[in-house]
Amino acid sequence: VCLWDINNPPKSSSNKKGESSTEHLTIDPLTTFLGHEDVIEDVDWHKLDPNLIGSCGDDGHIMLWDVRQRGTINGAAHVIRNAHEKDIHCIEFHPTNEFLLASGSVDKTVALWDMRNLKSRIQTLTGHTDQILQVSWSPFNESILASCSADRRVNIWDLSRIGMEQSPEDAQDGPPELLFMHGGHTSKVSDFHWNANDPWTISSVSEDNVLQVWTMAEEIYAEDDDEEDEDAEEEGDMEVE
Repeated sequence: VCLWDINNPPKSSSNKKGESSTEHLTIDPLTTFLGHEDVIEDVDWHKLDPNLIGSCGDDGHIMLWDVRQRGTINGAAHVIRNAHEKDIHCIEFHPTNEFLLASGSVDKTVALWDMRNLKSRIQTLTGHTDQILQVSWSPFNESILASCSADRRVNIWDLSRIGMEQSPEDAQDGPPELLFMHGGHTSKVSDFHWNANDPWTISSVSEDNVLQVWTMAEEIYAEDDDEEDEDAEEEGDMEVE
């Protein structure tokens, strides 16, 4: 993993004759972080701590690095060894919760981590049937996370629903935290992105050169909002009595 400062003045490189050339300008990294044992698949900058970045790779490890260090650094500040059973494709820090981290793997699971205790994951999200290629937190709701997979699906997870009781019929559709599954693609979904200005709107791309822009039906996510409003009204009625 390399840390760069693109504001640093570039250096001219030498040609085969040893003469200085301005045709190929180079910038040296500020820091080179060494520690992974296989291909590095993803890096993410902590949203609230400007000195912390995370990385993941095919070695199954997640590593956290302190960017205030300079030179060549051997060994990460924190390491989650064998965080997944197989290659890890993606990680993302939560945008508002400084301790929460999500990772997605070839083992078909999304893992949630509490950075205050990295010895074990706090939750495993299961619902994909193939390797997970990307994860992303919602920019408008702190409990909403999305993931895309080689199974041609984009899953929307609501962490506030973890542990909720389900009927046998609902359980057949997946765990309670699986809020919605977008199945519009016919090939591997390689990436997606939340619309920061239009809640619940997502763009996703697949390996068959297709871009889709879509949104969930309002009754799917509004159901939880209605239940919260009803609970609040009931509490208010009890206080009046």
